[in-house]
Amino acid sequence: MNKLLSRKNVLKKQTGFTLLEILVALLLGSAILAATINMQIRHRKGFTLSTNQLEMQSNAKFAFEFISQYLRSAGTLGCRNSQSLKGDAETWALPDNCMSAVCLSFNDRTAATADFRPGREVLGYEYTGGGMVPALPGAFSFVAGGYYNTDSDIITVTGGIGEVYGLDEAQSVAIGDTQFQLDMTDIDDVILDQYQYGMLSGCGAAQIFKVTSTNGQISTGLIALAPGGAGDDNNGNGLVGSVESIYVGGLGVSEFRRAAVTTFYVGQNPLNDPNGVPTLYQDVDGVSSQLVEGVEEMHILYGLSDHPTARNVANRYVTADVIAGETTATTNRWEDVVSVRIGLIMRSSDEVYETNQSQTKTLDCVNYTQNPKNDRYSRKTYCTEIAVRNRLLGTRVGNK
Repeated sequence: MNKLLSRKNVLKKQTGFTLLEILVALLLGSAILAATINMQIRHRKGFTLSTNQLEMQSNAKFAFEFISQYLRSAGTLGCRNSQSLKGDAETWALPDNCMSAVCLSFNDRTAATADFRPGREVLGYEYTGGGMVPALPGAFSFVAGGYYNTDSDIITVTGGIGEVYGLDEAQSVAIGDTQFQLDMTDIDDVILDQYQYGMLSGCGAAQIFKVTSTNGQISTGLIALAPGGAGDDNNGNGLVGSVESIYVGGLGVSEFRRAAVTTFYVGQNPLNDPNGVPTLYQDVDGVSSQLVEGVEEMHILYGLSDHPTARNVANRYVTADVIAGETTATTNRWEDVVSVRIGLIMRSSDEVYETNQSQTKTLDCVNYTQNPKNDRYSRKTYCTEIAVRNRLLGTRVGNK
């Protein structure tokens, strides 16, 4: 009897878990595993969201800094800084000389890639539902291809960019000259290509023209401005300034640098892909390049100086179409723009939400509300204000 009980006890000790116990253990294990996986997914999505928000902030900062560099130097003409170029804003009458002014050598100053228009060193475009106001130059490739987002503003800045080069003092530059030599001492190369635009300036005047030297000649410092028949070719007058206004040698210092029309706009990357990544592009003289990804919309207000005496202080901020409407044949309001407010709506590069989110972003700084978006991307808004430094000069204070 005792042996039988002992054997039963041994068999009882050797039996495993019951089916119910196994099921309970599996349920508990599954719950713990599911909670762990869910926590990891949430952590990963939170990390992705944080990473994308940091990326949006960094990209917005970079975009603002890049645009600021150009806006603050808008209208830079070497040691001769001027708020407007010589010639009537509407008729483009070519002056006889460049004394105390800036001359344009082009046959047609309205040519898109040579749009150095008087008093429009800063020029904006606003989409009003029926198109951009003022009208965009059709010859720009991004305009002809329709590559820009119409729900964003566009801004153009003109002036000197890049390296500054001195002239060889062993020469004399006179009216009618169609070439001149740079001082190549300690210079290996000139950062400029044939058919780009150049600016020769002294403290008394400046001249903007199309560079016709070959790239080989440019590398040796020879800058030519031969005449041509196209709209943005030179008109054939050579250096149309006076001998005293653009000079070298003992009379003073002249300098040469590249001049350019720089445009900032929002498009898709790739440019011809409607489902691409929204991107801020920079177009220099008709050649576009990707600048900052994630810029979904850019909206701009322009600070106008209406004060009769303190003309370097903005007293109202308006959109580009308002300025265009107030600009007439005798009054150019673009030359009264002294500061610019820019608002950016940034979009994350990755989809960070599990389901579509209805979003409407508002840029209070420029009085703009975005059309509702319904997708899985994250968005942030950023604003800045930039002074047009060359229009905050003492000469713009008072009735001058």
